[in-house]
Amino acid sequence: MMSNYEQYYQKSIDALMQYIKENKKIPTEKVWNKIAIKDELLTSQTLGYLYGAKFPDLCKELYLKIPKEKRRS
Repeated sequence: MMSNYEQYYQKSIDALMQYIKENKKIPTEKVWNKIAIKDELLTSQTLGYLYGAKFPDLCKELYLKIPKEKRRS
């Protein structure tokens, strides 16, 4: 049963990374929550809780993982 939650979390993280790559910016919690509801992903509050940090900190962490050339393009 646990793997479903893990897949859901991973799907949400992947979507968040994709958003950051495509838009070259970090979404606000309000923006992310609209996307999360539309695409059946985890909300900013839930992602932050599971990650163990505030949502903006999680986003910054993900942003830094994106290769620099991807960010500038």
